[in-house]
Amino acid sequence: MKRIISSVIVCVMLLGCVFVLASCGNKLSGDYKLLTTTYSFSGSKVSITYEVFGFTKTLEGEYEITTNDKEESVIIFTIASEEEGAEDYSGEFAFAEGEENGVEYIKIGGFKYTKVEEK
Repeated sequence: MKRIISSVIVCVMLLGCVFVLASCGNKLSGDYKLLTTTYSFSGSKVSITYEVFGFTKTLEGEYEITTNDKEESVIIFTIASEEEGAEDYSGEFAFAEGEENGVEYIKIGGFKYTKVEEK
């Protein structure tokens, strides 16, 4: 009986470790803005809204934050759209995140986007 209980406890602990490690992926949440471009992150999804000649366009896709072959932090956007401009926002870009003067920010391709406070 003790062996069965010990085995069950070990299995539960291992399962807990799997869930903890699976949730450790680097994910962003919320909106980050620079001038007329806003990145909205939710889970692994991203919505990019930008303005061109007074017209607002929105692209939908997915993203992943990882490291490249040079061990540099990068963000990879996969935008499944044939809309004009989608290729400018798809692909791999240098990535950094931090906080300055109490304001969170991310850097994508060298451009600094500050977090938009929720109302």
